[in-house]
Amino acid sequence: MNTFILIHGAGSGAWVWHKVIPLLEQCGHTVITLDLPGHGLDRTPIADVSLQAYVDRVCQLLDAQLDPVVLVGHSLAGGVISQVAEYRPDKIKMLVYLAGYLLRNGESMFDITQADQESRLLANTVFSEDQLSVTFRPEALKEIGYSDCSDADMALVRALLAPQAIAPLATPVTITPENFGRIPRVYIECLQDFVIGPMAQKQMYTALPCQQVMTLNTSHNPYLSAPQELANHLLSLVVQPDSIPAVMVQ
Repeated sequence: MNTFILIHGAGSGAWVWHKVIPLLEQCGHTVITLDLPGHGLDRTPIADVSLQAYVDRVCQLLDAQLDPVVLVGHSLAGGVISQVAEYRPDKIKMLVYLAGYLLRNGESMFDITQADQESRLLANTVFSEDQLSVTFRPEALKEIGYSDCSDADMALVRALLAPQAIAPLATPVTITPENFGRIPRVYIECLQDFVIGPMAQKQMYTALPCQQVMTLNTSHNPYLSAPQELANHLLSLVVQPDSIPAVMVQ
């Protein structure tokens, strides 16, 4: 059996995985989620939230595991898991990017978003007065990332979605072929995504090839709208995990 560590995206928390966790656990796997600094129940001040703080939190969790894990990063957490992989390559069996930022060395998440012509994110972003965080226009939330989510899902999102610190989004990753590049990686693209457009997703996994690309015909948040399909994709990766060879980073 495997251990999945699921890392949430911008403004979210461990709560986003509540539908997926039991689907993986009922197949005998261990599932671990966490709130990144400044998210969910974690009360780290926005001014202290950074990409390094995110990475340190995940590395602490990895250090507590006896065996390598399947590390899944959604959206913003794509950049996080890449940097974690640079620091803890021996702790990771596989990297899975769920509509995530798959960044080349020296790239930031802002670099991708600013060039993404399909994304509706920046057009609906609201900056805080101190310029340290962003929120998104409430009336545009469903259109941007939750178009296929139920009313109940949207009520949960509106109740729990929180401001996102800007600093992690603007920080480039620093990765090498020797560490990050030797871990097998998989991309799960979402075809109805207006946070990271499908073209931008394809450009990322083409520029930095993955061993496998899987597809969901969903919005940016399939853990809410299509949890069983997402779980099936994740489960399929660990049936024969050793069959996916490593590829060096470009």
